[in-house]
Amino acid sequence: MVRLAIVADTPQGDSLAALVPRIAGAEVVLREATLEQLVAGGMADVDAVVLLSKESPDVCQQVVDAGKHLLVSLNSQFSTEAIQALSDQCQQQKVCLMVAGSDRLRPALQATWPSLAAGELGDPGLVRLHRWSSTGANGAGLPGDLLRDLDLVLNVFKSLPSEVYAITRSVAGAEEPDYIQIHLGFDGGGMAVIDRAATLPPGDGYFSFSVIGSAGAVYADDHLNKQLVFRGQHPVAVGTESEDLAAVADLQEFCQAIEQQRVARMSGADWLAAVKTAEMIRESIGACSAVRSGEGGAS
Repeated sequence: MVRLAIVADTPQGDSLAALVPRIAGAEVVLREATLEQLVAGGMADVDAVVLLSKESPDVCQQVVDAGKHLLVSLNSQFSTEAIQALSDQCQQQKVCLMVAGSDRLRPALQATWPSLAAGELGDPGLVRLHRWSSTGANGAGLPGDLLRDLDLVLNVFKSLPSEVYAITRSVAGAEEPDYIQIHLGFDGGGMAVIDRAATLPPGDGYFSFSVIGSAGAVYADDHLNKQLVFRGQHPVAVGTESEDLAAVADLQEFCQAIEQQRVARMSGADWLAAVKTAEMIRESIGACSAVRSGEGGAS
């Protein structure tokens, strides 16, 4: 049984704690809003810490120094140096480091990874990813939320891109871009195209992900679980939210990695790769040209 401490502001932490009974081999023994409260109360009865708010390298290091496994949210506030140092520290302490909040374990995408691993798709050649949201929903997401998309692409090609070209567009007066398009080139000829837009009318957004390989292809989007609701007028298609399912999958993978003493899916190395790619994207946007690995800060 993995004894968890959940450190997150309400209601996020309470929502996550409510999902833990659905996790085999896990229980919540502490539920705190801040790390200071956790440290003050002691961590002797805790095996692992789920840290999903106000993270910083120093905070994470305190948890790992105490010998606790760590599940931390995917974010862009950590430098590549800080991520590498945290990963090294976890290896030295022999504790598990996993990053939550990626889309790898979402139900709609689950079949992609075993198909790739089994060679059913052949060599991946093209990945297309679209994520569109309503105006003002958080901008087009550079670089924070963009890490989710970069992780999906990098998990297909299992390497950093050798070349990156990105462009953005902003409406008049907007501080954040409302559209970003990214082209990633990989050794061997593989490529990916990511486009994110925050220009839809108010309402549901749209997400799609496809991989085309030399022997097959896969496709997934967020319209798979639409349910028709009849209330006496025109039927309405209502989406079945998958946020809880993704969070359950993250928690289950974290606990299984701890029990099996293995590297978790979406490890510190994966986090580092996504952040390095985001740095290349920022460099490309600033230079208005393609950036090749080794030419700038990323390698």
